[in-house]
Amino acid sequence: MIEFKKNWKDTNDRFDSWFHGGKQDRPLLNLWVKRETPFDKLPEEPYSDETDMYLNVDKKFAKAYNRFCEREPIAEAFPEFSVNLGAGSLALYLGCEPKFTKETVWFLSDNTEYDNFLPLRFDPNNKWFKKHIELVKRQAELVCGTDIMVSIPDLIENLDILASIRGSENCCYDIYDEPERMKAALDDIANVYMDYYDAFYDIAKTADGRSSFNTFSIQGKGKTAKIQCDFAALMSPSQFDELVMPALKMQTDQMDNLLFHLDGPECICHVDSLMTLNKLGALQWTPGARNEKGGDERWYPLYKKVRDAGKGVWIALYEYEPDEAIERAKALTRYFGKDGLYFLMPTLERETAERLMLDLERL
Repeated sequence: MIEFKKNWKDTNDRFDSWFHGGKQDRPLLNLWVKRETPFDKLPEEPYSDETDMYLNVDKKFAKAYNRFCEREPIAEAFPEFSVNLGAGSLALYLGCEPKFTKETVWFLSDNTEYDNFLPLRFDPNNKWFKKHIELVKRQAELVCGTDIMVSIPDLIENLDILASIRGSENCCYDIYDEPERMKAALDDIANVYMDYYDAFYDIAKTADGRSSFNTFSIQGKGKTAKIQCDFAALMSPSQFDELVMPALKMQTDQMDNLLFHLDGPECICHVDSLMTLNKLGALQWTPGARNEKGGDERWYPLYKKVRDAGKGVWIALYEYEPDEAIERAKALTRYFGKDGLYFLMPTLERETAERLMLDLERL
């Protein structure tokens, strides 16, 4: 067995505690350090085109494997390998076609009218679902003999998927003109989500039932996922509560470890509703490029609201220079305490990283 990480049991215990409101002796830390003695690498091949970037699992694996050969995951960082067909691949299984680019995957739909795509049902024979399952099975084969986790793809859910199928502009009008048909579509998406998720979970789960989710480096015992609704930036709280919250509640009730990805200041108005989701474990906040970065004092009231609700907070500090990231991690810990915090840090020198762990324990 090739072991890239040494402290799996401690890491697993800390994630389980964080997701479920347990006590912590320090915040969770996603920390990577340069290996003193790098592991032997695999040969790498360049991608032939944009499609090859997404569909060639062997090439993707070699690049991921070699990163782990150079950098060691300590604290709560862990080696994971993902094969995404874009963020929101559930749209592909429900009829969209992909346009692969170097930066992202666009989901294209020729059947934007409700009469053309409703009802939405689980289709095990959808060509893109079958292809994605094939890719993830190959993932599992490639990581065999290592401690790399197979990450569940970023499926995405509810209105973000409907917007891919129907178009965002159409969905904006639908809130007023077609609310019942929109609700029917969202019910269908919520009903099929777990069928598709479970198919990937059955392949990706570890022997003891743990799973990792591609986005935001999270893992836990049982079914783990990041959930979201970026479309919520265009909605009032009452619209969000009526159209999105029922699907989110259905989804969260069926899963074990859940992180909500909140994107942009326009979505802050929905936090009160999100905090009512009993099984939601944590919230991740993306401030947006035009605003202060994660961890800034401006966002402390938001973090406090989440912590007061008993949920964890995931905070990106990797965009800061190492010294500033460390100081912000300490400031956040002093203010909020050690429980419920997760910091994604920049790569640090080993001695600096180990000192940070000790310093946060002593605060």
